[in-house]
Amino acid sequence: MLVFLPGLPAVIRDAPPSATWSVVFLGVFPAAIAHILWTYAQSRLPVSVATSFLYLSPVVAILVAWIWLREWPAPLSLLGGLLALAGVILVNAARIRAAAGRSPAARRG
Repeated sequence: MLVFLPGLPAVIRDAPPSATWSVVFLGVFPAAIAHILWTYAQSRLPVSVATSFLYLSPVVAILVAWIWLREWPAPLSLLGGLLALAGVILVNAARIRAAAGRSPAARRG
């Protein structure tokens, strides 16, 4: 990436402001905020649980495209989204059941 550094100021100066702000937006929101939230999630949840939530990314992308961009998802996309949701629910339900089985209240019956 440093190969492009010498010409960067001229390119930024010549680019339309909308293009420059689009690049800034893409660098700040999807990248930086996603990494901050991912680190926060890993510090609060077991890694296996936090990782299972990564499978929700395509589901959220389909919802955003449908609501924001008015794109109708293809049937295969909907099927994949349902499969991803089912996997996240399955992993987290198993974790909750296992935690309930280890709690003192569950052992007393």
